[in-house]
Amino acid sequence: MNKIVKPIGSGLIIGIGFLLLSGVITALLPNPWYTRMIIPTDWDYTVLVLTSLLIGTYVGLSVYKRNIDNKCNYAATSGGIFSVFTFGCPICSTLLVSLFGVGALMTYFNPYRPFLGLLSIGLLGSVVIFKIKSL
Repeated sequence: MNKIVKPIGSGLIIGIGFLLLSGVITALLPNPWYTRMIIPTDWDYTVLVLTSLLIGTYVGLSVYKRNIDNKCNYAATSGGIFSVFTFGCPICSTLLVSLFGVGALMTYFNPYRPFLGLLSIGLLGSVVIFKIKSL
């Protein structure tokens, strides 16, 4: 029984933690510290929830398997980072604004954010499937 409880608990903690932290930082979850400059879409919330579920599942499977084989960690990390850029406000990110400018972000980056979300969900989904198959 303990062999199942620890992976499920780890997955839930990491998944909920990612949801709360990413949601607060990107102002998808209302908070007094940060104001979003563009209106969030339903796709932003969908990517936030799906990414949190997939990251929690991946961590739970990794804890359950308990090996040092880290083949999927780079893909999972990339999927998590891409998802934050997907549901984050493009003109609120000081890193992106300092690198590209507001005009370039709204013209070239903002229209492609949904595809970046599909890429992140695809990466995370594939590593979860790979972990399940390797059990």
